Amino acid sequence: MLLLIPVVLGVSFIIFSILYIIPGDPGSIILGPGAMQADIDKLNAELGYNLPFFQRYFRYIFNAFFRFDLGISYASRLPVFSEVFARLPVSLFIAFNGIFFAILVGVPVGVLSAVKQYTLLDKIPTAISLFLASLPAFLIGMVLMLFFSLRLGWLPSNGVGTWKHFVMPMFALGLPYAAQQLRFTRSSMLETIRQDYVRTARAKGASEQNVIWRHAMKNALLPVITVAGNNFGILIGGAVVTETLFGIPGLGTLIVNGVKQKDIPIVMGGIITLAAVFSIIMLLVDLAYAFVDPRIRARYASQR
Repeated sequence: MLLLIPVVLGVSFIIFSILYIIPGDPGSIILGPGAMQADIDKLNAELGYNLPFFQRYFRYIFNAFFRFDLGISYASRLPVFSEVFARLPVSLFIAFNGIFFAILVGVPVGVLSAVKQYTLLDKIPTAISLFLASLPAFLIGMVLMLFFSLRLGWLPSNGVGTWKHFVMPMFALGLPYAAQQLRFTRSSMLETIRQDYVRTARAKGASEQNVIWRHAMKNALLPVITVAGNNFGILIGGAVVTETLFGIPGLGTLIVNGVKQKDIPIVMGGIITLAAVFSIIMLLVDLAYAFVDPRIRARYASQR
């Protein structure tokens, strides 16, 4: 939990520096190309954009960390906190659907592929996973939109409202990560089922199903959990293209629009929130290790 502080500070400084280097100012972007320079300078002064770099940065960090104030959006003039946290649940829901689908498909098929190594049940899923892993999410989304929306008319192509709006984004995001999850699960299971304790369980007469799911699976899940946690964090911040493609009002779309308008409070608030969420997810992944592997719990108990 303490590591969350330097992570967020480091991310905030990098993003603030990049936004400072990018040419342009919010006054010119908000008022448009036909605005008078005096009006632009006045607006920039009101927004505090003319202050020195470090003065602006430290004032922003002080307000964010000690007052929980992420500032006011340059474009909408609304509090950034309300703007960000109104969009965050949408991005979390999309990312959760994508990683849930990836785990639901990738883990069982990966286990089956490892158990049936060098058979068709191994070669076919492996080949399909390599193909899907090479496809970007937006390309999968465009194909799904063309087929299921334009041709068949089964699913809506954009917006949110019903569960049907989230089906295609779930597949577009989940399929590449399902392929990645399959390959990690397969390699982890192959390494685990060759261990001595698995051979011992078989020698004692345990059924193959019991050996795989009770003895081997728990130990093989540790790297799978790591990959799933990382992917979930990546999906939250990396669903920008998918949100834009399907017209979903998520946090990624808000950040992209903020970058276009050089809306520094929106961009900073959105990315700091993503960094904090990602750090919390990594913490939950570490806690999940102890739940899955009793040896970690025993090691912690012995240290106490």
